[in-house]
Amino acid sequence: METIERRSSCPINYSVEIFGDKWMLLILRDLMFNGKNSFLEFRASDEKISSAVLTEKLNLLLNEGIVFKITSPKNASKFLYLLTDKGIEMIPLMVEILNWGSRYNPHGGPKTLLEEINRNKKKAITELQDKLRSKRESLIENQNIDLK
Repeated sequence: METIERRSSCPINYSVEIFGDKWMLLILRDLMFNGKNSFLEFRASDEKISSAVLTEKLNLLLNEGIVFKITSPKNASKFLYLLTDKGIEMIPLMVEILNWGSRYNPHGGPKTLLEEINRNKKKAITELQDKLRSKRESLIENQNIDLK
């Protein structure tokens, strides 16, 4: 497993070294908000990430324990990437980024989610986290995977 050599012990530095480029945030966006879980689904996003960059970023997320991968129950030659609890704990941060971006770039954004967030942010975050955990649990139920 490849690890990142840290420049310092600063918590902000730690976060930036993992999430400090657009591709990481866009992959997390797709996992959290767009229901995407496979390599091909990530590749189909509007931003057109290259296969090499996507592979590199997914491996970093795997190595950092933010996602894990399982074999697809529908296709044994396909992997699905799912958020660990460590990844799911990032949802409040991603909601804030989404909210900020929608405020200053009003030409896009998931309107339904934004309306839910504006009505009751804490509830919207909890529901999103629960939904992702439930989806994850149903996919791994029969695969004997330990998420700890």
